[in-house]
Parts: sequence; structure tokens; C-alpha cells
Amino acid sequence: MAAETAAGQGTIDLVELDVYSLAAAAGDVAVLDAPSLRSILEVLEPAAVRAGTIDGLRFLPHRVSWQAMIYDHATLGAPPATWDELVGVARAHPGKIGFKGSLYEGLTCDVLPFVWSAGGDGVTFDDAGARAAFGLFRELAPYVNAQSATFKEGAIVEAMARGELVLHLNWPFAMSVYASQGLAPDRIRSAPLPRGPAGRATVLGGGYLGIPRYAPHPARARALLEYLLSRETQSRLGRELGWFSARRDVPIAAGGETLAGFVAMRDTVRPRPERPDYGRRSRAWQRAFRAVVFDGDDPEQVLRDAARDVGDRG
Repeated sequence: MAAETAAGQGTIDLVELDVYSLAAAAGDVAVLDAPSLRSILEVLEPAAVRAGTIDGLRFLPHRVSWQAMIYDHATLGAPPATWDELVGVARAHPGKIGFKGSLYEGLTCDVLPFVWSAGGDGVTFDDAGARAAFGLFRELAPYVNAQSATFKEGAIVEAMARGELVLHLNWPFAMSVYASQGLAPDRIRSAPLPRGPAGRATVLGGGYLGIPRYAPHPARARALLEYLLSRETQSRLGRELGWFSARRDVPIAAGGETLAGFVAMRDTVRPRPERPDYGRRSRAWQRAFRAVVFDGDDPEQVLRDAARDVGDRG
């Protein structure tokens, strides 16, 4: 798309982009006419719409996703509902708490919910929410599975299937994997993330639709966008593919205990900060987590260093 924008002519009519890449691509898509899309906008989750609003409404959510806590029901019985209970589970099951701890965006998606649920804004490294979350990470550090430093989504799913973990955070696909293996919902279930001092939160993921600035057929692209976001189409995608919709009038497809945690987290979904420097800050959150959990560094100093590294002034 960037090349087509630079050339002043294009071949692409409609694109779907990961929510993580929207800020970088915003200048390559047209601003959508919000008043004419009112009937759709009124039923979309406001947080999902905000994620696509970057110097105007540029993207709309085609499919959304968010994380929940995946836990070993056979071992734990009830999942930890608060931070204190999470620490209690960690102490009772040392080495069996998992994080997606590789140096990549998935780690940020594990970190931000804790920062937000302590009242942090997810941007500032030295606010009370960040300090509280990293204090929790320090408490959990001795009990985190050593392989967490290399875990990404797939690897952590496999580790839990082998019985090496009692809980971790992940996306809905994980429960589909466990169900296909006969592990869910009898042994493995989903639950809301533990409640922090300011409540619960989880990270928005998914794919967003946009019309490139130089789309050769913008009117047809707009018609397709409206069709894909219609209640009928979104309901069908949910039934047949298990996708989550940002439309509030389209419920999550029946999943019973398998998806119960995701259903419970729906109203707590938050987009990642819509900032040009988000990528830099995301990498700083990742390095800070790894320094505290895997290297044993002091959280307060780590957060001060992170703020300095991204150019924040105290």
C-alpha cells in the first residue's frame, strides 16, 4: 500500500490489516465518511472503533479477538480471581505459571492488561499502575516457568497441553486446539483475567478493514466493507468460523465452558495506545518485563530506565 500511495495510483480496493499495524498504515488509507456509516458505528464496540480512528475514521473492525486466562481446571478447580489469588496459585505450583516471554508483541499483550488493571495508561512507565504491575511481576518471577523466556502463542499452548503449566494468557484459538485434543473443557478451561486494584482489562486484537487512498473502485470497496460488517455476515462468520464480532448485536458463538472466560472479558477489552511511537514503547515494555522476571532486576529502576529510553522526562 505504501508503494501505491507513493506512486499515486493503486490496484488494491480493500485491505484487512492486523490492529497492531493500523497506526503505521493510516496515511495509506482514505478517511471513511462516518456520518454515512452511522448505522454500523452505533452497534460497534466503542473501544474497537477507537482503535481504527487515527486522524479520522480510517479502519473498521472485521473480526476482533482478545485474551483470557487459560487454566488447568483439573488441577486448580477454581481459577484465581484476584492478583493475590494469582500469587497464591504461583506459590502453590512453582514453575507452572507461563508468560509469552519472547521479545515480541505477544509479550506486550501479556503485560498491558496488568498495567491497565492497576490503573496505568499503558503509555507511561512510571505511573502507579505500571509500578503496581511490575511489583506483581517481581512477586511472580520465582514461580514462572523457565521456558517462558522463549514462549510464543503456539509453544505455550503445547507446554500447557503437556501438563507443564497451570495457567497462562492466550487468544481464543488456544481453546480450539485444546478442544480438538480432548483437553477442553474437562481439564483446561478459560476464565477472566485476575482482577487488579482498578478492575480487569484485556488487549484488543483482530483484523481491520480499510480502503486505500488510491483504490481503483472505492465505491465498490465501500459496498463490500458494509456487507462484511453487516449483522447477517458477522453472525455467519461467528457461526461458521468461530470469529468474534465487534458488533454488540452479534453474540459470541456458543462455546459453553470452553469460551466462558472470553465472554466474561468482552466488556473489558481495550485497544493498544494509538500513538506513532507505539512500537518503540511496546518494545520497552517487553524489555522491562524480561529484566524483572528473567534477570531479577529492580522494578522501579527498570521502569525509570524504560522511561528514559523512550524519551520521557521525569
